[in-house]
Amino acid sequence: MEVTGKRLALKSLAVALVAGSAVFSGLAMAQADYPNRPITFMVPYAAGGPTDVIARKLALGLTQELGQTVVVENRTGAGGLITLGLLARAQPDGYTLAFVASPVTAISPLTQPNFPYDTVTAFTPITDVVDYSLVLMAGKHVPAKNVAELVDYARKNPKAVSYGSSGIGGTNHLAGELFSRAAAAPMLHVPYKGNAPAVNDAMAGQISFVFDQPNTAQAMARSGKLTPLAITSAKRNPMLPDVPTMIESGYPDMVVEGWQGLIGPGKLPPQVVKKLEDAIRKVKASRVFADSVESGGFIMTPTSSAAFGERMRKERDFWKNVITSGNIKLQ
Repeated sequence: MEVTGKRLALKSLAVALVAGSAVFSGLAMAQADYPNRPITFMVPYAAGGPTDVIARKLALGLTQELGQTVVVENRTGAGGLITLGLLARAQPDGYTLAFVASPVTAISPLTQPNFPYDTVTAFTPITDVVDYSLVLMAGKHVPAKNVAELVDYARKNPKAVSYGSSGIGGTNHLAGELFSRAAAAPMLHVPYKGNAPAVNDAMAGQISFVFDQPNTAQAMARSGKLTPLAITSAKRNPMLPDVPTMIESGYPDMVVEGWQGLIGPGKLPPQVVKKLEDAIRKVKASRVFADSVESGGFIMTPTSSAAFGERMRKERDFWKNVITSGNIKLQ
């Protein structure tokens, strides 16, 4: 009986090893054959927005590069947290990914006291695709032609200066908070349901200024409806060559730059990450793709999955410090 029992145990072990080997071989083959079916990009914003537009341009380029269709699905809600939740539960096989803007991983989770994921460790960074910055645009009713004059006006008129944003906790809200703090000048924050109504109220004289992206700033400057005073990037943007940086305007710590990039579920196989990273690098090298994104005021910078992951961590920690030290209430 004892011998028979040992034989049965050894037989069971052998079967388990064979099954495990088959599963491992299947996974390895699937990774080597990746992709062999359509890939889905989840985008946490509505169709037609800047993140959605870049995601669709990238999806088109990857469809051609990888030989498999890349589909974009808009999964809006909760500042991007709906998308993160779906991504966290997705299979780590490279067929469900998320194309997000930096506030989704760096700021939005801070708005939820019990958010169940660490956005730096729970997801796999693949690559950032484009960088963006914000332009401080003042209404024509504001007696300021540069940042120094705006700050001077705010200090001399403590209740006169206000700024709008797309909502509490958004990048443009926190940029305004940083600016007010750095300038030691009172500036009232007015949240809106989107940045477009904030821009409209700045033009109408209801608020003093807004932070928005370069393509909007260029259009406003050309129309003469708003005056771009400074940009939050480390260097001037080619789309607005005459607009100084906040650094040039006397605020060296006022660098607010974000990214749009691709992330996957946690534990995405390195082979899959490498395949996507290489393919995206080729798409970004395309003159057609580069021209289309740069015309929107975005900047492309070379990077890697490892560097992207470190960038995500540093940005999360930076905004956490801003929110905590500024006692900003996000709910």
